[in-house]
Amino acid sequence: MLETVTRPAYPSLKQTWGLLGITILAALVLNILFLLLGFVLTQAGSAALSETIISHPLTMLLTYVMLFFFIIWIAIRKKTRAEGHFSPNYSLPSPLSILLITIATLGIYFLVDPLVDLIPMPEFIEQLFLQLLGDQTIWSMITLVIAAPICEELLLRGIILDGLLKIYSPGKAVIWSAVFFGLFHLNPWQFIPALALGLFMGWIYYRTRSLAVTMLIHFIANGTGTLLGWLFMPESQDLIPTRELIGNNVLYFSLLALALLLTVFSIFILNKNFKTQKKSTTIFF
Repeated sequence: MLETVTRPAYPSLKQTWGLLGITILAALVLNILFLLLGFVLTQAGSAALSETIISHPLTMLLTYVMLFFFIIWIAIRKKTRAEGHFSPNYSLPSPLSILLITIATLGIYFLVDPLVDLIPMPEFIEQLFLQLLGDQTIWSMITLVIAAPICEELLLRGIILDGLLKIYSPGKAVIWSAVFFGLFHLNPWQFIPALALGLFMGWIYYRTRSLAVTMLIHFIANGTGTLLGWLFMPESQDLIPTRELIGNNVLYFSLLALALLLTVFSIFILNKNFKTQKKSTTIFF
């Protein structure tokens, strides 16, 4: 159920769909420009240079940053025009809260793994993931572990969720922001973990209004994935499910149960701590 808007806010759900559409369109334009650049260089006799530029991890980093800079620039302009200002909060909670948030993040990351494995993955998609996870260059690390948490959190939580919380009920705002976070990844294999972590990050943002905390959660999740990729993917020709990496079903399901227990416990304690700071104890309807 919609809440009454008490002051101008940006974005609404409709405007967020618009931002998603602009992002996809801008990504397509950037990819077409790089393909044209590659074609021109190849025709000019510089096929090797073309291949180097297009496939280089630095190109991925620059493309990613350019795309999000453009989208964030548009969103901040619209948000400032609607609300009069844009001033994200970058404060951090207590060390205990950070520890609990870290445990819950790792727990959620591990718990969604069996769900992702249920979705069949075409071979060419699998090779793309292997290339991304196995890339041990500094540029790839910066893209996944630094640029992604900063850019995506600034847009998804700092701009989008912040605006949705001013227009809709907290539960509706958090759920939709998580859905958009999943959709921004443009594939079902990242949609599930992004949705799960998006719900957790949305709840944390609603309770703390701190963009630094959600950036930290994003950093932990992406850093964990990058580290595991570096450890297990460079020599592999296939994506190996965590269950196969562990190699023992009893141990695997025991770890899942432990992850669930630690995640629930961490969220319970976090919610208990948040209760002393805010009147409402739940974000849902």
